[in-house]
Amino acid sequence: MRFSVGVAAATSVACAGLLLACAQKSAPSAVETSAEASAESAPAVVDAGLSAEQREKIREGAHAAWAAGTYDGPRIGAMNMVTSVLSGPAWPDSDGGAPRGEKPSVRIGYLRHGAKVPVLTLPPVMNEGCSEGWYELVQGGYVCGRAATLDLKNPRVRLAPNGPDLSSGLPYRYGYNLTNGTPLYRRVLSLEDRKKYEPWLVPAPAAPAADESSGSSGDSTASEETEESSAPPPPPPPPSRNKRAAAAASASATPWFMKETDGGKPQVALGELRGRGVLVRRMVRGFYLALDKDFKAANAHWWRTTGGLAVPFDRIMLQQPMTDFHGTWFGSTPEPGGAADAGAPAPAAAQVGDAGAEGSKYSVGFVRFDGAHKYVIDQEKKKVTWGEALPRRRATGLTGATFVNGGVTFRETTEGFWVRGGDVTEVKPSPRPAEVGPTEKWIDVNLTSQILVALEGDVPVFATYVSSGRHNAYDKEHDYATPSGSFRIREKHVTATMDGDVAGVGPYSIEDVPWVMYYQGSYALHGAFWHGQFGHQHSHGCINLAPVDARTLFFWVEPKLPEGWHGVFSAGDREGTLVVLHE
Repeated sequence: MRFSVGVAAATSVACAGLLLACAQKSAPSAVETSAEASAESAPAVVDAGLSAEQREKIREGAHAAWAAGTYDGPRIGAMNMVTSVLSGPAWPDSDGGAPRGEKPSVRIGYLRHGAKVPVLTLPPVMNEGCSEGWYELVQGGYVCGRAATLDLKNPRVRLAPNGPDLSSGLPYRYGYNLTNGTPLYRRVLSLEDRKKYEPWLVPAPAAPAADESSGSSGDSTASEETEESSAPPPPPPPPSRNKRAAAAASASATPWFMKETDGGKPQVALGELRGRGVLVRRMVRGFYLALDKDFKAANAHWWRTTGGLAVPFDRIMLQQPMTDFHGTWFGSTPEPGGAADAGAPAPAAAQVGDAGAEGSKYSVGFVRFDGAHKYVIDQEKKKVTWGEALPRRRATGLTGATFVNGGVTFRETTEGFWVRGGDVTEVKPSPRPAEVGPTEKWIDVNLTSQILVALEGDVPVFATYVSSGRHNAYDKEHDYATPSGSFRIREKHVTATMDGDVAGVGPYSIEDVPWVMYYQGSYALHGAFWHGQFGHQHSHGCINLAPVDARTLFFWVEPKLPEGWHGVFSAGDREGTLVVLHE
């Protein structure tokens, strides 16, 4: 599996030039309005020549205002598809002006095209690495003025595609490519120009007209017949010396996307799909795009992608989630910027018994069938009352406490209600690793049962079914089994493109896969909207989650994603959450 944070860095300015005439700007949000007003009315930066004490006072004031939700200072807009955020005012492995004696600068995250984030009112740091100056962000890190601007009306910011919807399981709309050869353009083309790249737009040649003098009517005169029959026949075409070579030459002249594939994928590699000039690349049937909006221009209907590229509307079908399945949080659901996202302790409902001393008693139960119910048991344990129904596959934490009434065993949940023991399948997470603290977050993934459990210390707070890599013991070339082991989340991306060439199958490409949490190499936890086989092996090695589950888990695990950023990397004090994968 190959990963990239955008369609192509080289296309970062494409959306600014994509249909300036037809691009319609939506009404700005309150945040955007205040940010633009600040950029116009307030000085972007204070005068240079500040003392170290004055600089620190400005930082502390901005940090306090941001934490209190009262920040009304300037913001800086990202102009590139990927605008890197560095730990210091220098590029990694660069001599571009990093202060002497300090640690080398590292990449700690990035902004996506059009994002607007708070920036300190400090003069930019000028050095050879960035002659435009490094701007210090309120939430930490530096961005180069070559890739970001304080002018939020700059076309490269104002006309950028819409940002992701962080409140939804799907941060963007997604489209399924219907045909082989669908082009992705840097800009809209006229119909005549499109014909160079889309041969199906060229009308088929008209059928030859019938020969009225063929004599089939029987009205021809004898003299005409005699004259026609006496005419010498046309010379035959010269014979081909190598018919196979001629056939091969004819086949090679046919573009790969116009050849018959008998219903399978064409034998073409990702590298062969790249275009030149206005044509960025072609797509194979089954590729997925992330879509910004549809529009009409040049007498045609188009989609604009989140990368700012144009694709013919009729070649793309909107993709809907394949299932509404999702796991269960046993307390509050994590949200960006909320208490759960700030590293709050486990919900009170989950803190049953002495978790620190007897953490091993905690487990998770999954409802086995429809018809199960919650039960309420009074404090004297004399009366059992039916509660609301529990849907099949619904998860709940089990405290280990049991109660028998009328020969029926009831089990206590971490959510405060009871369930009949026979209504749930129990799943026990691995023992808490020694490196995990008593209340620290960590994730347990059982590759045999295909169940993921999120825990805080010994207490389960979330559980769901997942899809790990497909294991094939008989064909190593197509064995995508997910490796076992213990790893920490290395980086998080709101979305990231995943593509690759699969031996014997062909290429695949899914643009802007949602809620990606990489933990080892190209292996990640991430949302999957293109299938609904959760609870069964299905992936190329990653841990697939229902999009809603991936989103909430994304905002629960470390490192935290600063507001407005598209990706964050674990570094220094930004240690990632531990993920344990086992059979």
